[in-house]
Amino acid sequence: MAIGLGIGVETQSKLMGTTAFQPAKLAASFTRYLIAAILFGVIAFAAIELTRGNGRIAMVWIPNAIAVAILLRWKVRHEAVFLLMMWAGNVSANLLAGDAPEIAAALAFCNAIEISVALALTRRFTGRHPDMRRIDDLMQFVFFAGICAPAVAATLAMLVLDMAGIPLAPAWLKWLVTDGLGMILIAPSLLIFIDAARAPRRLTKLELVEWPVIFACSSAVTIVVFSQTQFPLLFLIPLVVLVHAFRMGSLGTALAILKIGFIATFLTWMESGPIHLSDHSQDAQLMVLQAFLATAFIIGLPIAAILNKQRSMIDNLEDREARLSLLADNMSDAVMRYNMQGECTFASASVADVLGRPVHEFLGRRPTDNIHPDEMETIPAIQMRLLKGESDKERFTYRRLLDDAEGRPAFIEADCVLVRDAVSNEAQTIIVSCRDVSDRIRLEKKLVRARRHAENAASAKSQFLANMSHEIRTPMNGVLGFVELLLQADLPEEQRRHAKLIQDSGNSMMSLLNDILDISKIEAGQVKLHPEPVEVRDCIMSCLSLYAANAVQKNITLQAIVADDLPAQITTDGLRLRQIILNLLGNAVKFANEGDIYVEAKCDRDDLVVAVTDNGIGIEKQRLDAIFRPFEQGDTSTSRKYGGTGLGLPISRNLAELLGGSLSATSTLGQGSKFELRIPLKISDGHASVVQEPELAATTELLAGSRILLAEDHDINQILVMAMLERCDQDVELAEDGQKAVTAVMTAKAQGRPFHLVLMDIQMPECDGYTATKTIRELGISADDLPIVALTANAFADDREAAIQSGMQGHLSKPLKFELLENTLRQWLPTKPIPPEIAPQPMTQSGILEPQPVEPEPVEPEAVGPEVGKVTSMEKLWQARRSEALAAVSQAIRSGMNGDASLEELARTVHKLAGTAGMFGEEELGIKASALERGLKADLPNTERLRLAEALLNAA
Repeated sequence: MAIGLGIGVETQSKLMGTTAFQPAKLAASFTRYLIAAILFGVIAFAAIELTRGNGRIAMVWIPNAIAVAILLRWKVRHEAVFLLMMWAGNVSANLLAGDAPEIAAALAFCNAIEISVALALTRRFTGRHPDMRRIDDLMQFVFFAGICAPAVAATLAMLVLDMAGIPLAPAWLKWLVTDGLGMILIAPSLLIFIDAARAPRRLTKLELVEWPVIFACSSAVTIVVFSQTQFPLLFLIPLVVLVHAFRMGSLGTALAILKIGFIATFLTWMESGPIHLSDHSQDAQLMVLQAFLATAFIIGLPIAAILNKQRSMIDNLEDREARLSLLADNMSDAVMRYNMQGECTFASASVADVLGRPVHEFLGRRPTDNIHPDEMETIPAIQMRLLKGESDKERFTYRRLLDDAEGRPAFIEADCVLVRDAVSNEAQTIIVSCRDVSDRIRLEKKLVRARRHAENAASAKSQFLANMSHEIRTPMNGVLGFVELLLQADLPEEQRRHAKLIQDSGNSMMSLLNDILDISKIEAGQVKLHPEPVEVRDCIMSCLSLYAANAVQKNITLQAIVADDLPAQITTDGLRLRQIILNLLGNAVKFANEGDIYVEAKCDRDDLVVAVTDNGIGIEKQRLDAIFRPFEQGDTSTSRKYGGTGLGLPISRNLAELLGGSLSATSTLGQGSKFELRIPLKISDGHASVVQEPELAATTELLAGSRILLAEDHDINQILVMAMLERCDQDVELAEDGQKAVTAVMTAKAQGRPFHLVLMDIQMPECDGYTATKTIRELGISADDLPIVALTANAFADDREAAIQSGMQGHLSKPLKFELLENTLRQWLPTKPIPPEIAPQPMTQSGILEPQPVEPEPVEPEAVGPEVGKVTSMEKLWQARRSEALAAVSQAIRSGMNGDASLEELARTVHKLAGTAGMFGEEELGIKASALERGLKADLPNTERLRLAEALLNAA
């Protein structure tokens, strides 16, 4: 109760932050220390009286060992006070033994020093809780507590014993031996007993029988040995100790040592036992007994500690092996071990499931003994790299010898690791972990096939888009081209209005086609960027100029606001930036009725911000995200009232993201909208690309009489382009294919009348435009000598790049516009300046385009008569080409669609029919001709080709 009360008071005092006086606790502690002092004194007195020889020093000094054992296992709060109390007990024992007071106090002080040194060294080097069952802890304790501490105490004690007149050297050795013997016999045994009492273990049934028998037999043997003086039977005692060490462990060995020590000491003191067989002094006999007890300890506890460590290692190995076996037997992967001869020495139970064969078929065999024929090269090569030490790790997938239960190929993924010796770094073994990855391989193959199909589909889509572009642009080239020629003729007002409507409808169709092609290219990931220096101010002003006329018609003012800190040039794709601004500006003009439209450009940290603000119809907030999805507009009424496909904004946002930026919108219904483009601001020091518009480029006039070669295989396109070129007073010569174009160029050069420009169609029989251009360049005619401009229905950026790479200098896409053709001619042919009074007026400084009225130049009827005659004669030419194509199709049907050469010629014929039928109101015929063309080019059976041909004839 006193102890419990003391702890409570102490805790309360700590919580209150005080150090109140606790008499009850001090009384309890003093009582315990007093009892310890009394016990120490009693044991010391007994040790002195029972084991003393002729000298002052005891035979085996036990008290110090007991004190050390207690202090190593129990935490004493006031250890110094505890040692002081034991010193007092020791002094009392010495006084009772007859020592003078000063000798008694001095010797007791030496014992206290010995205990302190033993505790300090043991705790410092072995730890506060040394385990005597561990050989390392036991040996360190013997050295520090059994040798070092007694040596220090013996040295101090010599000063005391010298005053008593005792010889120093023998006394020092006796002190060292007796105190050391007590430390190594008593302290380890007590520590083992205390540990066993704190953590008791249940004895097995065998131990419950074996331990009492061993204890009784060993006690009997010890008593027999020391109860007689006729025979020197001391040699039997080590056997007794070893039996305890091997069968009972450290605990039994400690018990045996104490038992043997007690029996040997008591019976020897009773003048019995083998020690008395020697006729020597009592001191000599005591020394023999000390040596015997030390031998018993050396034979017993160290061996027991070694056996305990061995047993612990074996238990750990067995536990580890059990865990490894549990993992190996239950893991899904198959684990195998191979020696450096390539033979399997271990295989887990999962091998049967993973590799499809029982374990015994792998043990002692090489991995190359049973492999699939498909892996005859892979597996041996990897095995040799591992066995030679050329590689430490390998991972590979192979087909196993046996297929799965369904007869499908089974694939295994193997991870191989070469294990090396930690010291010598020599290769020791190879560990292989295998798993069945058949499902993954099949899935990967499906993904590869799917990817291949997707790539083929994307390629087919790209080719389809190119073909559609060509198929649509070719007839539209004729439609818009001839309409343009008609508008330049002296037509009655009603016919001019009808022709203008045709032109507007054709332009709308081409705009829709361009949008569809753009969004398709973006979705297919086929848009390539071409970063270049761009002048943002000029780009914005150019875009404003294009919509100036439309803005004036709707009473709208276009204004550009460009920040002063905007760099003169940035690096980006100028064509895409211009396309985005045009789309945003076009939407603003379309949906606004009057007022102002602002195009603002500024810098915002590392971004270029271009904002287009209008006061149009606005957009509902919940529809702002939808307008950036293809084919969607603000609401369903928008498309009915304003028209359009809803592709402009999705294209613009995708292009903005391709440029590394974003496109966002804010709007208030009925008040207007603001679209903000952000792209990275990369300042450029290069020369900006110049974007020329028809309105701004026509500052020069063509000189007549330049020689132009037109390479075109389509007869109607030949008539149209030649009419346009003759309209520009140029001398035109025709070549129907690429080979003739090369011949014409080289002949003209040889005759001294070289051409000034070549308009080269891309898709032509015998030799296409790319090949013809490369041939001309290889023959030594450079771009400076003869510029070549591509003329094709394909309008993709890739086609423009291909044209430039083949040696061309420009690109004109169909349908061909007269103004673009005229500007191209101005770029490459001789020109003269236009007088300032008739030149186009520039935009004002405010950014508002001021359109100037221009009186149309009177046109003489005879000046346009030939063109009208050509247009009239085209109907006859169309009928002739139509009849030839239908006759060729009929002949092919009669021949059963046989002959590769004839089929290629037929494909070219129906290609021309498909491209021009729509121009003369026979759209259905054009569709059937296009279908037959694709069927002839594709690997279709003849029955399908015959069906398509008959459908064409039926449509005619």
